[in-house]
Amino acid sequence: MLTKFEEKLNDINSQMYDLGTRVVEANRVILRALESSDYSQFDSAKESLDDVQSLANEIDNKIITTLALFSPEATDLKKIVAFLKVTNEFVRASSNTTSFLSKFPSKLNSTLDFEQIMPNVILLQQATLKAFEYAVEMIVAEDKGASKDLCLKANIYEGKADDFYSLVEKDLFVEIISSKELTKDYFEMLALIRKMEKIADRAASIANLQSNI
Repeated sequence: MLTKFEEKLNDINSQMYDLGTRVVEANRVILRALESSDYSQFDSAKESLDDVQSLANEIDNKIITTLALFSPEATDLKKIVAFLKVTNEFVRASSNTTSFLSKFPSKLNSTLDFEQIMPNVILLQQATLKAFEYAVEMIVAEDKGASKDLCLKANIYEGKADDFYSLVEKDLFVEIISSKELTKDYFEMLALIRKMEKIADRAASIANLQSNI
């Protein structure tokens, strides 16, 4: 039979998993849209992230209450403090995802030429999604071995996302050189695509935080 403290931890774990799943699902929508050029689901995906901050605050409040009520020992204390950092990373990933969902379609309707960069943008989002999926699955991993394996995979795909972002950056600089009058627009697009890579960074951070508890 679980203690009240263990029940609280399980409840927090469940809520964190649900929170992470929201970010994963929104990034799946992005990937499907990039692959199909159909961006009609972006608004609903963005709406699904509207209350991420309030959900994260709710989880944080439960964590703080649990700390106050149970005065956990060192190992459990480390785990609970890591939870606070993880929820913050989820909020940051959600913010980057929302920015991409909000601004990317308008860029596609501009005069910019994206034909050359889209294959690598898709590969970047595939790697980002994989990294985040593995990081979120760590929350419900059955044992340390499974968690370690998921952490390794999350970091591998974060590295791949970095590599694909570098390729996109290179492709965009080629476009900038050939279309100097559109330099500002291309840099804005690069900053937007950079948010995808930052989501992968958040995934690696979430994975590494969990691997240390």
